[in-house]
Amino acid sequence: MRHMMRWNFPVMGTLALLFFQAWGINAADAVPAKAPIPVWDLAKDAFAATTGKIERVNGQVHMDGRSAFAIPNSALPDPNCFTITMDIRFHKIEQRGHLHLLDQRVSDTGFSVDALNLSAVGSPLTTTINGIAYARNSFRATTNQVWQFVFAVRDGAVAVYQNKSAGPQYLLRITPNLAPIWVGRTKSEPIADYDILSLKVFGPDYKYYLPGESADAMKNGFTGGQGWLVRLPGKIEKPLPRILYYGDSISGGYGERFTALMKDKAYCYHWVHFVGSVGGFQTNAFVAAAGVAPFDVIIFNNGLHSLSWTPDKATDAQIEAVLRNMVRAFRQGAPKAKLIWAATTPHTAKGKPVTGLGEKNPVVIRINTLAEKVMKEEGVDMVDLYALLKDHLNLAAGDQYHWSGEAYQLIAAALQKKCDAILSHP
Repeated sequence: MRHMMRWNFPVMGTLALLFFQAWGINAADAVPAKAPIPVWDLAKDAFAATTGKIERVNGQVHMDGRSAFAIPNSALPDPNCFTITMDIRFHKIEQRGHLHLLDQRVSDTGFSVDALNLSAVGSPLTTTINGIAYARNSFRATTNQVWQFVFAVRDGAVAVYQNKSAGPQYLLRITPNLAPIWVGRTKSEPIADYDILSLKVFGPDYKYYLPGESADAMKNGFTGGQGWLVRLPGKIEKPLPRILYYGDSISGGYGERFTALMKDKAYCYHWVHFVGSVGGFQTNAFVAAAGVAPFDVIIFNNGLHSLSWTPDKATDAQIEAVLRNMVRAFRQGAPKAKLIWAATTPHTAKGKPVTGLGEKNPVVIRINTLAEKVMKEEGVDMVDLYALLKDHLNLAAGDQYHWSGEAYQLIAAALQKKCDAILSHP
């Protein structure tokens, strides 16, 4: 497996220059250093523990789905700066199987990486940090080929790589514990036939990057905590206002368009989330997410996940309490931010072309009416996305909930107009 690092050594000769240029590395600042020395190596170092039948042959281990081995905790001298590399050959990938790559969890501390419900088209490759699972890319392995996997933690930035392809990074401080790191341990239906060809653990002196990557150039980063995960805008290069937009899949639809409209005006952060129950509001999560940056504006909406809030399941007072809790938690976490409530979009009829409203649209109207009351009492600005789209049902996706790109562009433009007015008169 080829690993690339950032280098800080004198300039080499012409051959080295050509080599680094071929890989997209600035050779003016770089020469190859000595190969990094792993803290722990499957080829030679002792296991902390094993279960089932574990035999090491020529530095490799065959896994039968019932066996597992543990890497000593001492292999992680710094739990927020280490790298684990693995090369695996799968002889058979079982559908609905469970691949548990790494597991150092103890309650809500430590980390794990696993894939569930495997199929020919892939499955979520889930990274769990401090008890919170982040499934953000797919398991991309095939039978009888070597699958290369890297779990890189660089000063708190957690990233997963498959076959030299990068997934998103998460700025998540791993809460340390004294547990070993188990490989292959699982309680559900496992993948039963694969070989681990190589497994190495590197300490904080080695930081894994692909060619062209660096700590400053990483894209699609996230920072998160208990119950929240905020997507970051990338490198902060100049002083600009900060905007957080919060919501469900509708926010995902308009988000990139809104971010493009705010280019060179503000940095945009995104939290995909919703409150699904009128009980047990997660105040701490909202406060923490709102404190990620010194936000100037926070746009928020609970979306069509509130359609279960019918009169027999949620009273007006309960709905108002949820909305008021959102306002107050955002204000606690971002006391300088101007809040904008985005009214919920219509629930539409199913099928194409869409010519009418859906049967649950009265729930939307009720929630929007209660939200307007709360926002006026709390002094929160509003953008009426319901009014914006109710006369454009032809732009609905036909699944009752989502919209076309043209509709999302209308939403983005409406939010941009509101933000421009707020930011021009701080």
